[in-house]
Amino acid sequence: SWNALLFAVTASEAEALARNGSKPTANMQREILFITTWLKSLGATSVTSASELYIRHAGNVTGVVEPLTGAQMLLGGVPANEALATFSYHFDVRGGIPGIRDQATRLGWFKSLSFKHPIFNVGIRHALIKNVPNLAVVSPCSGFEGFACSVGRIVEFNAAVGQGVGIAAVNAILNNKNLADVSNREVRQVLAETGQLPKIFGAPNSGDAMLLAQFETLASSDAIA
Repeated sequence: SWNALLFAVTASEAEALARNGSKPTANMQREILFITTWLKSLGATSVTSASELYIRHAGNVTGVVEPLTGAQMLLGGVPANEALATFSYHFDVRGGIPGIRDQATRLGWFKSLSFKHPIFNVGIRHALIKNVPNLAVVSPCSGFEGFACSVGRIVEFNAAVGQGVGIAAVNAILNNKNLADVSNREVRQVLAETGQLPKIFGAPNSGDAMLLAQFETLASSDAIA
């Protein structure tokens, strides 16, 4: 079993692939044929390749109730009295972000772009859509901004958010209101009353948070301009 054949694509190429049914391109098919020949030379009698691509990341949704930035993660995430869980992971962008150092220099940023890994409290509001009030997006494409994308892609984090959204959906149905109007505290209350609330231990790192907030604001303003 071959675990995965990886193709490097740009953000715009990933977006185009996602909008085209996640189907391999002609160039990818040619590479797959090469791999097929190689595997058969090793003794495989048949090779079946996937007809659909797994796209690691193709951008984030906008218009969520409360976007989550890398700086907010470093500040400890949602307040402890609203938290549904706590999560920690490095700002891990595999392969780096091409051009980010050049962009930082052009913007007058000469400090480090390496920040300590955040230990932050988790809520659901970054996954709830403001203008589609009964829709939630729980995935690496939720409402992450700046460096938060690199942590938001992790499955364990999204599993905790997904559990919270499930509880919120039931709350919304029982109380005849929109999903987007369910608060973190309402979900937390259910977890606490059922004995499912885990230990909450978000740890703010105000020094790194302040620096990252400055850079995320600079980069965001530059992208808009």
